[in-house]
Amino acid sequence: MHFHRLTTRKTFRLFAALLALILLMSPLWVQSPGVSAASGSSQDKLKEIQKQLDSVRSSRKQLAGEKDKLSGDLAYLEKRTQEQRAVYDSALEQKEAALMVLEMNQTASIRAQEDYEAKVGEYQERVAQMYAWNRQSMISMLLTSDSLQGFFTTLRFMKLVTEADEQALVELEEASALAEQLAHDAELQYEEMCALVREADAAMNEIRQQASMTREQLSKVSSSLEISRQKEAQLSRDAQAAQQKPATPSAPPAQTVAAHVGTAGFIWPIPGQHGISSHFGYRAKYGRYHYGTDVMAPRGTKVVAAANGIVTFASSGWNDGYGTVVMIDHGNGYQTRYAHLNGLNCRMGQSVSAGQVIGYSGNTGNSTGPHLHFEIRMNGTPHNPMNYFKKSG
Repeated sequence: MHFHRLTTRKTFRLFAALLALILLMSPLWVQSPGVSAASGSSQDKLKEIQKQLDSVRSSRKQLAGEKDKLSGDLAYLEKRTQEQRAVYDSALEQKEAALMVLEMNQTASIRAQEDYEAKVGEYQERVAQMYAWNRQSMISMLLTSDSLQGFFTTLRFMKLVTEADEQALVELEEASALAEQLAHDAELQYEEMCALVREADAAMNEIRQQASMTREQLSKVSSSLEISRQKEAQLSRDAQAAQQKPATPSAPPAQTVAAHVGTAGFIWPIPGQHGISSHFGYRAKYGRYHYGTDVMAPRGTKVVAAANGIVTFASSGWNDGYGTVVMIDHGNGYQTRYAHLNGLNCRMGQSVSAGQVIGYSGNTGNSTGPHLHFEIRMNGTPHNPMNYFKKSG
């Protein structure tokens, strides 16, 4: 199967990426503290951290690409499972229809054979009676007939009856043979439908198995990708410390403050746009929790950093439904996320200031229209962003 060969190649790439990540990460968790002790200056430390960041980013990029491919493969397999299920159901219906035809034709064949055998019995009995008439019977018929013409008329009638019996027997024999042939054909058709059902079932099971394997691989890659992202965040914080950047969010210059001013030093992430299409919290309509605030905005609207910090993640793609997304670490456990962007204006590891343009609003990922999905997290736990803002003026 072509897809099986494709999955085999993907599996090879997957484990190669995982192995590279494991080899890469093993020293990273140990080296980061060691760099400070071994380096003679903060500049050397920063260079070493940047080198490690580049390696982690390379691994993360490979894993992200593999995740996107596996997500696409899984979507394809799930679609193929549905299609093959339809094929299986159709084959099952054809099998049941063929069984009904087979039973009808078998019944018709049995009845035709019974009719033929009954007619043969009647014919044999009549022929036996005719042969039982001896010469004397013929003379008796001749003498008792009103005329010679009447005698020959009786003989012709007997001949016609015999010929009619013979013709009826021929027709019944042909009907019986036809019914038997139809029953045989129906049996062959039923066997073909049974084979078709078995083939459809086997194909569906194979696709399901491929989907299960792909789902398992996707789970492993997603876990490895999350570990890689965490390591990037750690290294980014190390780089921030090496550059002696402020650890807490600070207010930007007055001219960059948005219409909403954050009570914890955050500024509104999308200046000029204040309409909320979906709030933080449980959404009964979708049956799931919403971890951020959705701000309505036309596609391409500037999105700014809510506070000073380090970009720990900036990527286009599906990204677990976030689409094109930026994550910024602000120190003291604070992190912000900006999702469904149409484009990026920053890169991972970059230091950004509050109010600096980091991207543009869009409709990527799991989104139903152009907007900005904005999150504030504290030590990884999502908080209601609106708790950090109040209207200015």
